[in-house]
Amino acid sequence: MGEVIDYKKLYEDSQREKAVLERNYAFEKNSWDQQRAELMASLDKLRRQLFGISADNRVKLALPGQMELFTLEAPVAVVEQAAEELGKEIKAGQKEDKAPRTAKRMVLPAHLERREVIIDPQGDLSDYKLIGSEQTEVLVIEPIRMWVKCIIRRKWALKDSHDVTKPGILEALAPSRTVKRGLFDESVLAFLLISKYIYHLPLYRIRQMFAREGIPISASTLSDNVTVVCKALQPIYNALKKEVLGSLYLQSDETTYKVLQGGKKGSCHNGYMWAFHSPPSGLLFFQYCNSREHVHPKKMLQDFHGVLQTDGYPAYGTALAGNERVKQLFCMCHIRRKFDESADNDLPRAKHAVQEIAAMYAIEKHIREASPAMAEDAIVQLRLKEVKPILERMKLWMIAEYPKVLPKSPIGKAMAYALKLWDNMHYYTLHGHLQLDTNSIENAMRPIALGRRNHLFSGTHDTAQNAAMVYSLFATCKKHGVYPQNWITDVLYKINDPEYEGKYSDLMPQRWKNSQM
Repeated sequence: MGEVIDYKKLYEDSQREKAVLERNYAFEKNSWDQQRAELMASLDKLRRQLFGISADNRVKLALPGQMELFTLEAPVAVVEQAAEELGKEIKAGQKEDKAPRTAKRMVLPAHLERREVIIDPQGDLSDYKLIGSEQTEVLVIEPIRMWVKCIIRRKWALKDSHDVTKPGILEALAPSRTVKRGLFDESVLAFLLISKYIYHLPLYRIRQMFAREGIPISASTLSDNVTVVCKALQPIYNALKKEVLGSLYLQSDETTYKVLQGGKKGSCHNGYMWAFHSPPSGLLFFQYCNSREHVHPKKMLQDFHGVLQTDGYPAYGTALAGNERVKQLFCMCHIRRKFDESADNDLPRAKHAVQEIAAMYAIEKHIREASPAMAEDAIVQLRLKEVKPILERMKLWMIAEYPKVLPKSPIGKAMAYALKLWDNMHYYTLHGHLQLDTNSIENAMRPIALGRRNHLFSGTHDTAQNAAMVYSLFATCKKHGVYPQNWITDVLYKINDPEYEGKYSDLMPQRWKNSQM
């Protein structure tokens, strides 16, 4: 008798195997979808770096009917529609009998020196009389003018050598100088720092400038003079740091800065410039550190109490852990950037998030442009009324939408990043002097990026800190509208004067400017 086949058991086993296969397939499909989303996000980022523009306006570019950069063929209807709309716009913008536009000639500034060059017609003018003139202004530039200042200290002897009540010989005291027995006047020292840290010229190019004037100067001489000037400016930098860290509201950021010393053979050590900015006072300073670890901001902020605004870098949270005197505020611009970069992955959600953030920026624009300037209490009331509902509404939207997206997709990462920081963004609505983003400190750090591109690296950690100090002082000059050449030249003349000993804060750019008025 043959074996009885249990068809029911076979069916149940097949169903279980089918369920396992479906689960495995769903798991693999989910994994494939995540990998595809990551690859598409990387490809989109590469496309934007190669072919796009630097502004965060990916969402704005995603308009109906707009073609993708890498699309090989476009539908005929789309092309015809775009051509028709373009023709209408051109026709609407044209006006009948309109004269062609001519370029308006620029008016040169009134403070520049004017030298007249009078040109008369050739030939005998005795039978003519002057009836007028045509005047044209053109800008002239002369090469750097150098001259030698001869310091002569004369000696005087007493006529009556028998008069013991007076010293027999008098000699003028040598003027105080930044570089004792140095070759350069303070104006030249100021020129070196301006050329290197504002115009980002490496020292070898500055050497070439002197060589063209017939003044051969060694690289070590230039380097040593820059080092001595930085040492002289150290007290002003210390006063600047103390005043910035005494603020109740700081913004912080960091950027890489390469140093030759300490790097592996054939490479440089990757150090960091940490920046701290006080928006209410417009003061800021940079501090060079050899790493990006949390111990550096923790040490610098150990005596600070107030609000610290940063991006989402976790080192700041670690540095402030357990410090109840500091409230951390984050940057809305970084949050917006994440959503902007996810537009190709999920345009509807990315566009919704960017539009909500744009509404907050519109309110901030209204506050900035209000005339007269709004009082702090009025700003707080406006933000609580208009901005707080947007913050709350957007948080609920992200909580509801996050489970519907792939966590490793660009839109998923953008939501995860935003949700992690979102609750702390409410601090900004409670104080009128707080800002929505850290753009002001990022703008102040641009000279470091330009210098990094031109002179590549610093030789040692000490020279990197010297660079941080000079960048700090020049950035403060820019914030307060101070011409750095005039400021640093005057300060170098004064800083060794006993009158200013212990009063270095009076030589900070903003106070120096007020003293010149």
